[in-house]
Amino acid sequence: MLRLARNYRALFLTFAVFLTAVQSWAQAAPQPDAKAHKLLMWKATSPTNTVYLLGSIHAGDKELYPLPDVVESAFSASRLLVVEVNLKNMNPVSSLKLMQQYGMYQENDGLAKHLPKATAEALDAYCSRHGLPRALLEKFKPWMAAATIEVLAVQQAGEDLQKGIDLHFLNESKEPQKIEELETADFQMTALSSGSEEEQQEFLAQTIKHAENTKERLGSMRKAFLNGDADTVQKMLEEDNEPKSLYKRLVDDRNGPMAERIATYLNGKEQCFVVVGAGHLVGDKGIIKLLQGKNFKVEQMSR
Repeated sequence: MLRLARNYRALFLTFAVFLTAVQSWAQAAPQPDAKAHKLLMWKATSPTNTVYLLGSIHAGDKELYPLPDVVESAFSASRLLVVEVNLKNMNPVSSLKLMQQYGMYQENDGLAKHLPKATAEALDAYCSRHGLPRALLEKFKPWMAAATIEVLAVQQAGEDLQKGIDLHFLNESKEPQKIEELETADFQMTALSSGSEEEQQEFLAQTIKHAENTKERLGSMRKAFLNGDADTVQKMLEEDNEPKSLYKRLVDDRNGPMAERIATYLNGKEQCFVVVGAGHLVGDKGIIKLLQGKNFKVEQMSR
């Protein structure tokens, strides 16, 4: 438990990466060169304000930076940085309590009692192949075991959780720029743990299956990010995301409240720079379409 407390930010970054992974299990198609000038950033305007919306990937490396000047300029000119959750502002004690409350079994209960035989065998095999002690996962509920596997796969793929887009801007932000959150850590934990027993079992099984291709998946997502390829991001959302019911709660159902909050910023007067997971922005149920449905002007930006 003390080790969990010391590494609370890494664990919450795990959950951020995990949410992104839910949105990108399928591999992307090759990127057309014609899209290379686009950015995965949109400019939304109202009669009183401008809000920039940047799609985030939650892990990266030094090759991801520097970001295009137009992105950094939009950030620097904004009075307000808006993120899903401020990962730099978390209390280790309360974070540990959240993990215990939502992600861990109590007393004599454990993961082995909640997995079908095939999933248990796949988990044992994965742990054996990748040097992950199976006993470390035993008190974790299936969704949290899946999050742990995902972050291990990200690290083994050579990606750095500290070089994600959202943390990049949180680290860059300085007064008088303010930071606000669209959600809370408690809300995200509730969403992640909201699956039924069967949904969590399937979630873990799918995570184990796709973890072997993490390097390719993250490479595809990064390429789509760098090329501003919203179509490919949407394709990655639509393909092979199981269970669909849990995916809907983790992605689609969160888009509406986020869009409502962003609309309040558009109706204000402080220029905002919003950073959310790339999968939340695209598609017919994404934040961009929702804002356009509220009659705001929203246009994708170029380099």
